[in-house]
Amino acid sequence: MTQRLALIVAPLLLLAACGPAKHDTAAGTPAAEVPKSGPVAVAVTPYVGGPLHVRADGVGPITGETAFDEATIKALFPKAVVKSAFIHTGEGPPGPILTVDQDNVPLLEIGKGAEGGIGEIRMAGGPVEGPKGETLLAKWADLGFDISQCRPGEGRTVNQTICVRPEAPTVAYVFGVPGWAKGGLPPVEVLKAKGQLNEFVWRPAEQAAVGAA
Repeated sequence: MTQRLALIVAPLLLLAACGPAKHDTAAGTPAAEVPKSGPVAVAVTPYVGGPLHVRADGVGPITGETAFDEATIKALFPKAVVKSAFIHTGEGPPGPILTVDQDNVPLLEIGKGAEGGIGEIRMAGGPVEGPKGETLLAKWADLGFDISQCRPGEGRTVNQTICVRPEAPTVAYVFGVPGWAKGGLPPVEVLKAKGQLNEFVWRPAEQAAVGAA
């Protein structure tokens, strides 16, 4: 009888020696049960009116993560009229775009990127403000650009001047010079005298590195 009891007690003593599950003494919970942090949701405020800010990382409620999708853009601009369309730039087949009009003013033209997301956003009207508060029709001479930050436009912006600030490489400023049709960059004196801001073009970082305005 004693021998049988010894055979039963021995395994129980071995289990007891292992002790209870280890705890994180700082947190007071078993180490295997410490919850992992998940993705943090970032609140997006839809645009309903007022200045529409162009930043290095986006335009109003739009960022590089925003889908090229009519329903998504409608949700972000609930007071605007959002439509699907196609545009022909003279290079290749027509490309899909989304147009956003608010208060009877064309606000945004959103182009589709090669990977299916937003490729660019063009803004040539409405209450748009650049990264430093610049507004459309502002004079080139008043915005503090150096000619080394500018290049000639091409394609849709031929005969215009494209300038980019080093701190916001995703935002292109499109300047026009009335009567300029020679191509290339106008002389600095001409830009200072006649250059005005006609359009902003924003692209996600990966598009801005290779795209042209």
